[in-house]
Amino acid sequence: MMRTTVTIEGKSYALSQGEDVAALKEASTRAAQAGGGLVEFVVVGNRQVSVLVSPGVPVIFEDVEVPDDDRDTGDVHEPWDDIEYLD
Repeated sequence: MMRTTVTIEGKSYALSQGEDVAALKEASTRAAQAGGGLVEFVVVGNRQVSVLVSPGVPVIFEDVEVPDDDRDTGDVHEPWDDIEYLD
């Protein structure tokens, strides 16, 4: 499966499978154009993240092929940690 990683101001976040990448790109663009705003998304481990995106903050999207992981459902009510991945 393809996993998208978004890097914001040097901090990388691996998006949960099923996360709407096109909508996240739009939300990031709108936030920057508005002078700043919070953008929310779910990352691997089913954790909700809110990030302040503003003009001048680099936001980089990268796709990489990874094995499927049945735990990665995007359900923030069932979080999990993959310690190796988080290191």
